[in-house]
Amino acid sequence: MYLSRLYELADEYVECEYVGEERNIPQSAAAMMVYISERIEKPSHDDIEQLDKVFQAYVKICCKYGILPTLELFALLIQTSPSTFSDWQNGEYRGTSAHGKTVKKWKETCRGLVVNRLHNSPGTNANLIFAAKACYGLVETAPVPVENKEQVALQATNLPKLGTLDESED
Repeated sequence: MYLSRLYELADEYVECEYVGEERNIPQSAAAMMVYISERIEKPSHDDIEQLDKVFQAYVKICCKYGILPTLELFALLIQTSPSTFSDWQNGEYRGTSAHGKTVKKWKETCRGLVVNRLHNSPGTNANLIFAAKACYGLVETAPVPVENKEQVALQATNLPKLGTLDESED
């Protein structure tokens, strides 16, 4: 089927371009998407269900190769303008169809994968933090201030009693 062709083309691209250097794939994700795009029939923008299936395949390809999916990269794959997605999301075009809801779902998927990458990265990635803020509106939260700055040592008399042993059970 059509979607399996996407996976085949992604694997074909990697086999041709990155033999033994798979770690470099994320840096040229756009080249991979152009390669795939040039070899597939693009779904009609009218068929949001088919576009959604292509998006899900795109996300799987991205996850397999360590690429963070974006709507911009997906737009490159299906050869459309990223502003088309914004128009759908904002209801400026196809406002009464499922397009807007679907694009919002796609954006949330991309945002979630950015958050996941940030949480699971071994260090700090300033570029990814910037992108998370700029593209997805994520913010850093300030540490919660400690209400009582005095440190009080707890004593046994301050601890709640959890129960008593019944001496008759011995």
